[in-house]
Amino acid sequence: MVLSLILPVTTFAQLQQSDRLEIPASSSSTEQFEVFSLGEQGLLSVVRGDEYYGNRNEQWQFVKYDTTMKVVWRATYKLDFRYIPVMAYKGAESGFWLFAEPDTDRFLFMQLNFSDGSIDTYKGNLLAGVDVQHFKVIGSKALVSGYYRSRPIVIVHSFFDHTTRVLPGLFEKNTELNNVDINEIDGYINVITYAYRKKNCVFEIKTYNYDGKLLKRTSLSDPRYSMISGQIVPLNPDDSYLIGNYSVGCTQYSQGLYITHIEEDVPREPQFIEFSELQNFFNYMKPRRKAKMLERIGKRKSLGKENKFRYRLLVHELIQTENEIVLVAEVYYPNQRSSNPVIAGGISRPYISRTLEGYRYTHAIVCGFDRNGKFIWDNCITIKDLTSFDLQEMVQITPVDDYFVLAYPQDGEVHTEVIRRNEVVVESEKFKISPKSEKEKVLNNEDSYLSPWYGQYFLAYGMQRLGTSAIGQGREVFYIDKLTYRTQDISKAADKEEASRPR
Repeated sequence: MVLSLILPVTTFAQLQQSDRLEIPASSSSTEQFEVFSLGEQGLLSVVRGDEYYGNRNEQWQFVKYDTTMKVVWRATYKLDFRYIPVMAYKGAESGFWLFAEPDTDRFLFMQLNFSDGSIDTYKGNLLAGVDVQHFKVIGSKALVSGYYRSRPIVIVHSFFDHTTRVLPGLFEKNTELNNVDINEIDGYINVITYAYRKKNCVFEIKTYNYDGKLLKRTSLSDPRYSMISGQIVPLNPDDSYLIGNYSVGCTQYSQGLYITHIEEDVPREPQFIEFSELQNFFNYMKPRRKAKMLERIGKRKSLGKENKFRYRLLVHELIQTENEIVLVAEVYYPNQRSSNPVIAGGISRPYISRTLEGYRYTHAIVCGFDRNGKFIWDNCITIKDLTSFDLQEMVQITPVDDYFVLAYPQDGEVHTEVIRRNEVVVESEKFKISPKSEKEKVLNNEDSYLSPWYGQYFLAYGMQRLGTSAIGQGREVFYIDKLTYRTQDISKAADKEEASRPR
């Protein structure tokens, strides 16, 4: 079934809805659905909820499908009612789930083998009251990181001998966890932190071996800027790149991007890329506003003044191709809602108390670096009126030949844009997610998500209420759609866009 094209930018649709699953939602229990992409091995759907009314244990149902949406295997697991789910981690061959028993130090780990659906569980005693931020698995060890008594902590638990240890050198004041990066090939654990020390922000990478021994510390500090985030691109055990975003002062507001080469534990001078140096960063603005912004930036530069930006970035995991390293990041704002005015701090410093109502996204940037660490291109996709209660990655990207397809879900539709490095090949289009039966129509959409699958394929999934007419409640389903972006259609669209441009 071909999805209907809403914006007639071209005369044919590039995105196709080739396969679809519709899983009926239960009307008698509260269910939650998840989807995990397994690449060319297929996909995994997870449905969890009460097996029947009054049952205290939670029923987990796992179903693996191949790339044609055919069932490969099914597995079930009954979760002891004393545990609550905390976080999941997808490894190459298995999926892992972390559960905690509230107000105790008891944790439960579940391992699901992707090849046959076999399930193993491991119990451990970690620390009570840990605010978990990251959960990953390397070999036969789980890494649970977060904050304990407002200080960062990384706990390593062995599935085999049930031993637990805390990584040394992290439990410090005024220090925040940025990321826990694992290098499975070399067996390294990299814990990335930033700390406030003597009015400066120090960005640090602590490297541990598989047994949890601290091997080295690598610190990055600049008198002008502060690194906010960083991801490691290993070249060999002693040579890597670090890519992320930076700010002016110790804030979470980004000024631009940076890349630095770390050789034998010594970081070179970072290359800082201010947002105004990006060719397409301000494309999300209307033409008049963009022109004013660029004019203001130009004036400040001519006067020798620095342009200061205040953007919040959600940086995705880096995408590595044979020749490039690609960074994707969404620009977002917390949505604030004013409540009843509350005066505090005296008459001279009143403020209005506010509550957070999710996040609003404005655009996403895509930047390419070559394998020598040189910044080479950038692009942008505009995000219109998209909000989310949770801060999560909305824009997905997948390479198709020499192109990149950018897409994000919104209200039962998928918005797409096709780029070739810094060039927009196919401008913004949107496609409706349609029911399996042509006799039904979508009455309501909830919780739409999108994930790259393999090749030129995406997975779109969420909740829909379907019916033959707007009268009546219809039926509620959890849907998973296989969306295809055909290479030949991109090439045709690229030729059409090129031919339509003024000479």
